[in-house]
Amino acid sequence: MNRQSPKSILTGFQRAWNTHDADALAALFLDDAHFVNVTGLWWSSQGQIRTAHRYGFEHIFGHSHMTIGRTEIRFLGDDHALVHARVTVTGQRTPDGHVAKDRRTVFSFVVTRCTDELGDYWKAVSAHNTDVVPGAPETHVNSPQGQQAVRYRS
Repeated sequence: MNRQSPKSILTGFQRAWNTHDADALAALFLDDAHFVNVTGLWWSSQGQIRTAHRYGFEHIFGHSHMTIGRTEIRFLGDDHALVHARVTVTGQRTPDGHVAKDRRTVFSFVVTRCTDELGDYWKAVSAHNTDVVPGAPETHVNSPQGQQAVRYRS
């Protein structure tokens, strides 16, 4: 792993995901990092990130595999960067134990450069995961019937 690239967060996340290792995944984050998942759950510490992903690996994603697609890195100065990546997850289980269809998301990581005796490396300050819904409308509208996908363009 190239510790000197912000992309190391992404490759480390993929490795931890594919081995279903919540400890390794959480270790990619600062102690006070934030993580917002696809449903808007918001974890505010490395410990909460570990606990949430451990639960996910035990009950939802224990047989899943993550593949990284398009990736872009945008430096925000010398010591910070924004990392975006398209991700595909296969093998997610439904609540009744069946294999779900492939899931596509976009991950956003804000990362910061750190230094130790081995040199520079990167840690995540924040992560946000967004589902990609094929053929999805522009937005959602909340109504008395619940949240509904809507199109404004004809």
